[in-house]
Amino acid sequence: MARQLGLTRATIGNAMRVLLDAGLVVESAEMSPESRKGRPGVGVSLNPSGAYFVGADVGTRSLTGVLLDLQMNVVSRIVEPTGPRYRDAGHISAKLLSLIERLLNENPALQDKVEGIGISVPGLVGRDGSVVHAPFLEWRNYPLQAELTQKSPADWSVMVCNDAFAFANAELAASATAKAGSMLVVLLAEGIGGAIIDDGRVVMGGHGYSGEIGHTIVSAGGRVDTFEMLAGAKLFTRLFEEGQPVADGVQMLLANVGDKDVDAVLDAWVSGLSAGLVNAIHLLDPGRIVLGGPLAGLYPKLSRRIQADIKRRLLAGFAMPEIRVAQFGADGAAIGAAATIRDTLFALPDLEASTL
Repeated sequence: MARQLGLTRATIGNAMRVLLDAGLVVESAEMSPESRKGRPGVGVSLNPSGAYFVGADVGTRSLTGVLLDLQMNVVSRIVEPTGPRYRDAGHISAKLLSLIERLLNENPALQDKVEGIGISVPGLVGRDGSVVHAPFLEWRNYPLQAELTQKSPADWSVMVCNDAFAFANAELAASATAKAGSMLVVLLAEGIGGAIIDDGRVVMGGHGYSGEIGHTIVSAGGRVDTFEMLAGAKLFTRLFEEGQPVADGVQMLLANVGDKDVDAVLDAWVSGLSAGLVNAIHLLDPGRIVLGGPLAGLYPKLSRRIQADIKRRLLAGFAMPEIRVAQFGADGAAIGAAATIRDTLFALPDLEASTL
């Protein structure tokens, strides 16, 4: 690290001592000198049990909560039905607190090392963590972050963010390839969210709402509607059981491929998804597209058809981007929400603010 950063061993050693004393890193065996003169360096790595983070994802069908360690491993997971009162923001806020309490009670030895909670919501989230507009939940201007902060331990960080932003954050935290070039992450859940990553940073836009591709207008299969209505979970409503988590519904669909009704809806999904992605490619020209969320589980089965449809519609000269499924699957938004709190441990201070 000293060589890479051009700093002295003493400077790096002092910084590492702070992290070692906090239990966030551990020393490993001495590293090879790589033919360099002088004393060989000492390896350090993140200590998985050095800190823990709670993440939760809010949907109209279910709440998903996870407890993450410092290396992004899921230590504990709870999924429970949202219930019929998902439009009642105060009720859901109370259910979130109960869910978090259950996660902690399942892991009592880890409670003192929890740094905070991150919550992902399917909608527009202001910079202060208030839910400006969540169409599926029918929430408007609800101060969710302020409410959860008031009811959480004083030393916890609390952050509320858009679900696609959370999902993108999970990719950034876990994937080295996400930090290079241009990438579009698409969250396929009840609705469809997007986030644009450029050289390791999420492009936020003028008001923090960049990437809302689910609300673009798409024409597919003779129908004109928003992208998320043509390729989100609402498309499968008549096939899913009432209150069934979308991830469970996807497994049901995959188990019934060949059924006339299932195949017809999957045909419509392929058409809607490829049309929406073509629009995004033409607009953003991403080097890669990463699909996450519960509906992304359909992609491996239908990838050839989707890619063929995209190639057929692409303007000549545009390159077909790599398309892959995110490694975190249906829990990506909850994991990414927890990772936003993890990020605060490594954030640099605001130097401009500190000089005022």
